[in-house]
Amino acid sequence: MAFFGQSVESLHRTRGCVTGLRSFATSRPRLQAIILWLAVWNLGLSTACGQNWVVSEQRDGLMFFSETFINVDGISNELKSLRKELNNVVNVAAAKTQVELIIFGSHASYQKYLKGSLPEALRRRAIFYRRGDTFQIYSWNHRELIKDLRHEYTHALLHQVLPYVPLWVDEGLAEYFEDRPGTRLKTSRFASVKWKARTGWKPSLPGLERIPSASQMSQQDYLNSWAWVAYVLNDSPESFMTLRAYLHSISIGEAPGAFSEYLAERAPRIPNQVGSYFRKIRISLR
Repeated sequence: MAFFGQSVESLHRTRGCVTGLRSFATSRPRLQAIILWLAVWNLGLSTACGQNWVVSEQRDGLMFFSETFINVDGISNELKSLRKELNNVVNVAAAKTQVELIIFGSHASYQKYLKGSLPEALRRRAIFYRRGDTFQIYSWNHRELIKDLRHEYTHALLHQVLPYVPLWVDEGLAEYFEDRPGTRLKTSRFASVKWKARTGWKPSLPGLERIPSASQMSQQDYLNSWAWVAYVLNDSPESFMTLRAYLHSISIGEAPGAFSEYLAERAPRIPNQVGSYFRKIRISLR
């Protein structure tokens, strides 16, 4: 899940160093310029604040900060592979901004930080946070870390190269790419969608386009967003290239409107066959 510009904390500040600055900025918005200057000045106090990173390494557009030992090369290669795959959908090869990965040693440590900095994300296992040109991913070292990093890194890449990302595309692509290519037809949600499609289910694309924010998305909305992305990426070259062209038009500053309207003009067949796609596809159990 993504959060944008909701606080002035920085990676390099500790939990205790952030709280006072953030609450002051919130209570005195007219002093924004001063607060931003203080935020930049405070970056130099990171060592004094006492944050101790066991890992602090840079790899191929990624900056790793971790409270515990992690496989930096393994994670870097995983995300590099994801980036190459996503680049076939939207040109993320041009992304220049470094993405910072902040990995806490435990769920308790992660939540302690979020409670003072991003309390709205407390129920999330990982988050993508953007403020201006700062791109950060927060999580903790747990069994599903790779999956969560793939999800949030997809958000980061999309928001580096697109001036805006339709919500269902943003969450649908992140849900889709969180799974490795070899496992996407083996997930429980694929089986669930296939079963639902047999009863006449067809996710409403205009309904997804009307959702104003991620905080108002239900689990069913996430599933439907994933289903639409999985469908248009895999049904046919026509559906794949239509989504790719739509995202390209956004990347060059055009306003193509809602994807449902875009489809109606260019490929009216596609919206009517989403249910049949899932009914017909075979699920691999290996």
